[in-house]
Amino acid sequence: FWRIFLLCGHPEDPETYFAGYDKSQVSPIGAPDNVVFDRLGNVWIATDGQPSTIFKNDALHAVPVDGPQRGRVQQFLSVPRGAECTGPYFSEDNSTLVVSVQHPGEGGSLAVPFSTWPDRDDTPARPSVISVWRSARGERRVGA
Repeated sequence: FWRIFLLCGHPEDPETYFAGYDKSQVSPIGAPDNVVFDRLGNVWIATDGQPSTIFKNDALHAVPVDGPQRGRVQQFLSVPRGAECTGPYFSEDNSTLVVSVQHPGEGGSLAVPFSTWPDRDDTPARPSVISVWRSARGERRVGA
């Protein structure tokens, strides 16, 4: 017997579902592409195609799977225009998140770039891998 945990989309769309969580308090999410679980059980969803589904840059979203905030989608980071967020990975101690930013500025040109990420100068945008880490240790759960 299967139960649906999450149906992605804009919270105003009646077809979306966020594990019963109040839709007025979730981040819109569309075009899920990669999923990873952190060491505490939270699900992290990377998107590829949000600009064409909910008209927002692709992003990485965190979703608690239990507790009082179960199903509350929270956008954690956004990638540049034209890019997709992919390959999220957590270190063994859960203190560092690694994410790939693929094809930033896609759809632009050298003459009219959509993005100059990551350098923000006169060079073309290029794919990169980023890491995000906590400065304070602890066992905080997403949404806690």
